[in-house]
Amino acid sequence: MNALVRMTGPHKGAAIVNGKQRPAWRVAVISTQDRQPRTIVYHCLSYRRAVSLSCRMAHDRKLHLHMEALPR
Repeated sequence: MNALVRMTGPHKGAAIVNGKQRPAWRVAVISTQDRQPRTIVYHCLSYRRAVSLSCRMAHDRKLHLHMEALPR
């Protein structure tokens, strides 16, 4: 296996909504060798949405899920 799905966060001020900074969780498929994203890095405004997205991505791609995230 040379990739996995990784979820991190919350990252302070990672998203701006209506002129206000909001925390966001990041979800991406990353390479296990260089730890760099292979595809788009998704920013989710809620923990639940990030968990749902990361689980679906890992299941669809048959990859391991690595979570470094906490609910806010």
